[in-house]
Amino acid sequence: MNPIHVLTHLMARLTAAPIIPAWLLVILLAAGLAAALFQYRLIRRRLGHAKALTLSLLRLGTYWLLILFALNFSLVNTKEHKIAPSIAILLDASRSMALPGKDVEGSRLDEARQILLGGSKPLLTSLAETYEVKFYRLDDPIRELDAGELSGLKPGGKGSDLNDAVGKLAGKVSLVLLLSDGASMSRRAPGSPSNGLPDGSPAKHLPVLTIPVGDADTYRDILISAIKAPPVAFRSREVTIDATIMGHGYKNVTVPVLLKDGAKLVTAKSIHFNKSSESAAVSFSFALTELGTHTISVSTPPQVGESITANNSADLAVKVVRDKTRIVMVSGNPSPNYRFMRMALKNDPSVDLLSFVILRLPSNVINVPLQEQSLIPFPVDTLFSGDLKDFDLVIFDNLSLHVYLNQKHLEAIREFVRAGGGFALIGGPNLSDGKRIGSTSLGEVLPVGLLQDEDYSRGSPSGVRLTSAGAVHPVTRLLADKTLNLKLWNEMPKLDGINLLKARDSGRVLLESAASPAYPVLTVGGYGKGRVLTLATDFSWKWDAGMVARGGDNWAYLRFVERAVRWLTKDPGLDPIAMSLPDKPEEGQDVEVKVSVGENYSGPSGPARAGEAIFFSVFSPQGVKLLSRLKAGGASGEYIGSFRPEKKGPHRVRVETRTGALEETVVVGGQMEGVDAAPHHELLGSISASTGGKLLPAGRDLMKEIAPYMDKSTKSFVEEREKPLWSLPYALAFVVAFLAVEWYLRRRWGLA
Repeated sequence: MNPIHVLTHLMARLTAAPIIPAWLLVILLAAGLAAALFQYRLIRRRLGHAKALTLSLLRLGTYWLLILFALNFSLVNTKEHKIAPSIAILLDASRSMALPGKDVEGSRLDEARQILLGGSKPLLTSLAETYEVKFYRLDDPIRELDAGELSGLKPGGKGSDLNDAVGKLAGKVSLVLLLSDGASMSRRAPGSPSNGLPDGSPAKHLPVLTIPVGDADTYRDILISAIKAPPVAFRSREVTIDATIMGHGYKNVTVPVLLKDGAKLVTAKSIHFNKSSESAAVSFSFALTELGTHTISVSTPPQVGESITANNSADLAVKVVRDKTRIVMVSGNPSPNYRFMRMALKNDPSVDLLSFVILRLPSNVINVPLQEQSLIPFPVDTLFSGDLKDFDLVIFDNLSLHVYLNQKHLEAIREFVRAGGGFALIGGPNLSDGKRIGSTSLGEVLPVGLLQDEDYSRGSPSGVRLTSAGAVHPVTRLLADKTLNLKLWNEMPKLDGINLLKARDSGRVLLESAASPAYPVLTVGGYGKGRVLTLATDFSWKWDAGMVARGGDNWAYLRFVERAVRWLTKDPGLDPIAMSLPDKPEEGQDVEVKVSVGENYSGPSGPARAGEAIFFSVFSPQGVKLLSRLKAGGASGEYIGSFRPEKKGPHRVRVETRTGALEETVVVGGQMEGVDAAPHHELLGSISASTGGKLLPAGRDLMKEIAPYMDKSTKSFVEEREKPLWSLPYALAFVVAFLAVEWYLRRRWGLA
């Protein structure tokens, strides 16, 4: 049965639309009457009164029928139709609908299916027989479904803004029937349990009847409903994380809340729930000392009877950066190189410098009591055993290593660089420590090696020249214009002494001596996660004083030192690659990372090239490489990497080019992380009330409850069909019949 059009009343009536004026019609009728009377008088003497009257009336009928056709009589048939109203069944299939339902075996979604399809005569069948039924899944955006899809529908969506969903149905249907537990509405629907949908919403004019599912009385859960922390924190400075914990079904219960940095427990606090359903706030203040991205988690231990445990924890990423670059510099003697280098570092307000200069050897004998000496011993154990982790960069300037540092200290420096620290070795006669450095742990880190013959040359001043790598590397690219930058380095004052070294495979030479043979003067490289720089001269101070002596200034030297420090400490402003990470990615969902590659950058491997290969890799929390894709973005140098994490937790995302690499951490949350799945039936009631609808608890006669709302929306229209009488066969048949009968009688009675 088609419920769209139903015939309710049939009626017919006769109408006239004269095609000649009424006065002319009267005259014609009178003329017809006169003609009939005249005929009667002519034939009465021959046929008698009865026969003459019969023939005259037949003639009069014929005249009047023909004349009355001018009245243009029409037969109008009227049909009244009623339009059955449309009803939208809006089914919530969000994640919370996967939880157990009330009084059914299965989920809350199964409970909703039972309401629609259960019983001897299912509600959905009754609705379809009476109304036009449209079926929708409450999603973002809402999606229309066929009724046949209901049995195979599975929960798992995030839910939708109910105001937006109902607003899209306004004007299309007369009533919305919403089956939901109200959990997704508590997070996404505008309004609160006290006011439902907001005033002015288009949904206000469309009644919403809500059918609640789930059992709010037996639901028990504790969840981390919100967690706030700054995305960036300064190393060794206090950071505060605020968390909101929601409890359902746990009255007068104390619950511990744990704060972890990765797998390491940082601190713990306790909260107390006084009511069966309430939230509690807790704050943690602590300091992070290691640079990089930290995965911070707030969690509560699972409680007895909890419906969900996946929402008992929440993770977030906090990137720890330096507020100032902490540098420790040790110089083997009070040389001009030390003085100018120290001055350049002190000139940078973002640098926190701790410097030591060796004024006497440990073997020097001074006949002065220790308490009266102004010189202090070099605190080598303190610096290179316990405090090294507090620094970002270590600089050794012409230092005899074996005199002050033992193997343990050198190993500590090596591990410091491996973990991501920076190390710079400044040249001079003591750089190779009597050729011992190559056999130490520090020699493993350096991007240069020693030659077999002499390792230091002085007395033959030599200028420097840029290599192809140095022309684009940020440390030596002091001017944006390549030609001017090349000219600047060619005009730098000559160096009176350089160390005679050779570059290793791990090193990249940026500056080399202009004299032949060419020796590497400035070499950079990487070791582990850290960066290393070797400046093979103790006369770089001439790039400052020498330029000033020529009438110039020292900006080039200061810029060189500043950029060397920024490169060694991985300043993001010098990185060739940048990544834009997604906000709150979830397991099982595609995650996109925006990648941009700078044009004029060279890493340890050399200068960037147009169209060079870019490698995008993603590693799971267990270190397993995941399937990932990389495609070109909208602009030059922009790319979009994507992957689908199957598990929650910190995922390492790495982008590599020939010129450098960048690694970031993406914290992937669980699908149920932060989900408050408690049934909110009171919210469903307030939503219905705000639209003029009502809450329909289980056990009601739903068709009886729905009918009054649909009756108000029933519309009707009248169909009229008009048919002129002259076009009807029987109208003309009367004229022919009158003429035929008259002709027959005339012939029989002897007039024809």
